[in-house]
Amino acid sequence: MNNRIPEEIVEDIRLTADIVEIISGYVTLQRKGKNYLGLCPFHSEKTASFTVNAEKQFFHCFGCQAGGNVFSFLMQKENWTFPETMRYLAERYGISLPEEELSQAQQQEQQARQRWIQILNWAGDFFHERLITAPEGALARTYLAERGVSAQMILDFRLGYAPDRWDALIEAMRKHQVQPQELAQAGLAVENSPQKYYDRFRHRVIYSIMDRRKQTIAFGGRVLDDSLPKYLNSPETQFFQKGRRLYGLHQAHQSIREKGFALLAEGYMDVIALHQAGWLNAVASLGTALTKEQAKLLHQITQRVMISYDADAAGIQAALRAGEMLCQEGLQVNVINLQGTGAKDPDELIQSQGEEAFRAIIERAETYVEFKYHTMMTEHTPRTIPEKAAFIARLAPDILAVKSPVEREGYERFLSYELGLTLEAVQREILAQTPGSSKLARKREYSGAIKDISVNNRDTINRPLDPTPPLATVPQGVYQAEWILLRLIDEDHSRIALLEAELGLSFWRIPAHEKIFLAVWEAWQKGNKRAFVYDDEEMLNVWHRILLKEIDTSQGDKIFRDCVRTIHNANVEENVEDLQVKMAQMEKSGDFTGAVALLKQIGERLRRDEK
Repeated sequence: MNNRIPEEIVEDIRLTADIVEIISGYVTLQRKGKNYLGLCPFHSEKTASFTVNAEKQFFHCFGCQAGGNVFSFLMQKENWTFPETMRYLAERYGISLPEEELSQAQQQEQQARQRWIQILNWAGDFFHERLITAPEGALARTYLAERGVSAQMILDFRLGYAPDRWDALIEAMRKHQVQPQELAQAGLAVENSPQKYYDRFRHRVIYSIMDRRKQTIAFGGRVLDDSLPKYLNSPETQFFQKGRRLYGLHQAHQSIREKGFALLAEGYMDVIALHQAGWLNAVASLGTALTKEQAKLLHQITQRVMISYDADAAGIQAALRAGEMLCQEGLQVNVINLQGTGAKDPDELIQSQGEEAFRAIIERAETYVEFKYHTMMTEHTPRTIPEKAAFIARLAPDILAVKSPVEREGYERFLSYELGLTLEAVQREILAQTPGSSKLARKREYSGAIKDISVNNRDTINRPLDPTPPLATVPQGVYQAEWILLRLIDEDHSRIALLEAELGLSFWRIPAHEKIFLAVWEAWQKGNKRAFVYDDEEMLNVWHRILLKEIDTSQGDKIFRDCVRTIHNANVEENVEDLQVKMAQMEKSGDFTGAVALLKQIGERLRRDEK
């Protein structure tokens, strides 16, 4: 959709949408000078480091380095795509978007999807109303009360009840002109003979499965008697694939970002119990083993997942499979082990022992590698050297998937201590399990790689200081003059031409400063007077830190001249130093005539600079 919307409409939305107004819906902001400050919504903090600049319409957090404009804020906070964000802002501020030109097939698919969502939401309303107000929902209400589910959770998760009748939903949907065959296509009815349909869900507590826009996309149902199957889920359709969805994400995605991790539970009731206990970052897969698509979905929101599955053998094996999937996706994984608590799942632990008991078990959560190690030890304790080698080989893929060299070495030392082997032996055994890599290449990547980092490399690492760090070879005055010049040309674009005339385009010492200036210069050349927007996230953070730096712009012209003079003088001094080196080389080679000529040139250069 981004490519289909004319740039002028995108710009109109950007200029119309007030970033302070939008962010104030998520963060309590207090005005401090030109900026607004608040607690960052993307990570936990006690001291406000989240800044919103109303004039330039951008935000930046000095704690977690999140930053961007109103579009990127909503995309990060709501996990929306750019088209979804554009539609939301356009609707909020009354801006019309151009109609997309769709093929006939695309139009039919779009209409079918809209009808499908409409039918699912009508069905969700019906089930929800039956649970809350209908006499026939009394048994379901009793069941949920016995499970400790509050009225607020019933509302938040849109819980419902499917009546104990063959055609309750079919008849209720007739008032919406929904035909039984449409219900069958949506997975809500079953055709048992030509043109003969019955409700798929009957006499069950209904769990609405919603997307992050809180639209109902499927259902899960639990029986209230001894019928089988105990749990029944919506079948997969053209628009719903359960392996690509997570239960509870419509409520959890904001909290996952705020807490910095997702709490992955095994079932519907676990998620509801955890949310009711204050763990609003809990989600669950939909009745199947965690899929690669679900792991990717989690990785879009967070870098860390904590698994909280059942304590039985099936739950342990499911946790192992899920942990492996999440580690392969590059996530940090911890596992909550409920064994020894007397509870079979998080819901039961919270109900029987309280929220603090669950909080305590979370604090003792193991890393995935440790959890897998202890699980393997309960199955078989290796005693011989070959058994220990095989044991390490089984854990090697999980350790090799860890990106942090420090964390990897920690696991190596853990195995060394636990198995009574030397650290080098453990590392060699893990190294031997690496497919398709030379030993030298793996050594450089692996734990010993830290030893290969030279002092020079460490000295040139750019760290996120304010606004951006000078290199060791750049004088502090030049570094400061560069970022002040960027700040000043942002205040007055007419200074761009003056700066180009005084110093040219390639005088910059700090690469980040040069990259930002060239982007601003290019936009200015095209007559674009908009606030600078950079696609590179790292450069954007540097630019934001420069813009947030307070300077006395009333003295802008004088400060501009001083900065230009500082850079010019530094260049002259370097030229003199180059001439002095060349003069010394001439003296050493016996070319005294040339050396005298260079000495005269150095003197003239210094006198000209003094003037």
